[in-house]
Amino acid sequence: MPMEEKGHELSLYRRWRPLRFADVVGQDLAVRTLRRAVAQQRLAHALLFSGQRGVGKTSVARILARAVNCTAPQEGEPCNACDSCNRILGGASLDVVEIDGASNRGIDQMRQLREQVGYVPAGAQRKVYIIDEVHMLTGEAFNALLKTLEEPPPRVLFILATTEPHKVPLTVLSRCQAYEFAPLGIEQMEEKLLAIARDEGLELEPAAAKLIARRSGGALRDAEVLLEQLAHSPPVTQQTVQEVLGLPTDEVVDSFVSALAHGDAGQPLSTVEELASRGRDLGMFLEEAATRARDRIIAGESELISVARALVRWRAELPRAVSRRLHVELGILELCGRPTENRRQDPRPEDSPKTRTTKDSDRDAPDQPQCKAEPSAPTCAAKAPSRPNEVDPEWQEFVRKCYPQSKSLAVFLLPANHQLTDGVLRIILPAEYRFNYDVLQEPEVRRALEEAAQEHFGALLAVHVEWEGVDNTGPSLEDKANIAAEILEGEIVKEQSS
Repeated sequence: MPMEEKGHELSLYRRWRPLRFADVVGQDLAVRTLRRAVAQQRLAHALLFSGQRGVGKTSVARILARAVNCTAPQEGEPCNACDSCNRILGGASLDVVEIDGASNRGIDQMRQLREQVGYVPAGAQRKVYIIDEVHMLTGEAFNALLKTLEEPPPRVLFILATTEPHKVPLTVLSRCQAYEFAPLGIEQMEEKLLAIARDEGLELEPAAAKLIARRSGGALRDAEVLLEQLAHSPPVTQQTVQEVLGLPTDEVVDSFVSALAHGDAGQPLSTVEELASRGRDLGMFLEEAATRARDRIIAGESELISVARALVRWRAELPRAVSRRLHVELGILELCGRPTENRRQDPRPEDSPKTRTTKDSDRDAPDQPQCKAEPSAPTCAAKAPSRPNEVDPEWQEFVRKCYPQSKSLAVFLLPANHQLTDGVLRIILPAEYRFNYDVLQEPEVRRALEEAAQEHFGALLAVHVEWEGVDNTGPSLEDKANIAAEILEGEIVKEQSS
């Protein structure tokens, strides 16, 4: 049966919030200790519940508030039937006060609390103050609370809950009995979700329940919220969970891991590009890939150990990355090396514009001066850009020089072609590399590119980054004039019409 009264106005996790210590999942040690302390009437005046979100800290605090005020307790358990328990359950008790530390974090709120604790309970045996997210209090508020904790009035119980106990001052910690709430195991949550689904009449596949439990990261409340969301479109299958969470299929994850193990950067880069273009969470994907690599290592594929370590490292570094996609792509290139030429070619029909032969492209291109000297010789006024399936030695040399100074710049320049004409360097990206084009337009990246180009190609009037997906006609006459004025440190004077 649900832990709270059924009702359409209550969400699933509220209906299944535990009402007794025996109903709490996954916190056996803390629950057993608290229950015994209540039964023996040896409960401390200040308790600190710490642990990640959704593991039962506030639920246990509410059970404890009823247990210490219950008129008919049963071996430390609240009866949930007496007047005191009913008032607390209905939120009508004046003696149980819940305070959100995030929104009541100032010294004024703590001073008000100090004044209130001096009053005797209105109808219960003990006044209970539950302060959630207590680490959010200011230093002054902690000092005001500390005075109350040092000399607590009789019949007052403080329950402090936090997800970040390291932010609570040691002076406060030293006056509390600490209880650590551990993340729930996958099997525990899977069993609980299946039990909830049976009672609620939901169609839930065991594989889907396991995936929900695994993706909830040990937080039962998160798992229950996700189950309720999925229950609107029954049945709840593994595929449904993957679609809602934006997770790739097992086949995609396996292919990704295997390609990394074989040093094939092409397939993983394509996977990352697809995930990013669809707005999928790369961090979640890396977690799935690392978990799958671990499972395969346990099954005997020891060669995946280095891959698993790399995936875990990328995931840990992702929150600090300037560009999440770029960070993962650089990790793939570092692990596997650059893609080979045949992996970079566009797999389209031979008559596609992207796979035309060099001869065809030469026939379509405008006339260019014939250069018999080396590519860098000054006698060459212009050099036509090479096609994507050709090797451009000078461009590769430029990219190699960029790599030590800026790995990200080198990666985004790698698929480009270039053309140098009259002091203007055109960098041309194929149509499938729109993301590279957009990144190269960012001011900081653009400055780094221009500095590197000036150093490698000599004095340049301008550097233009173009994308083959649009019509790029080069700089206009006005743009060239502005460039010349900037180089010559002059200004453009427009003739006034008479």
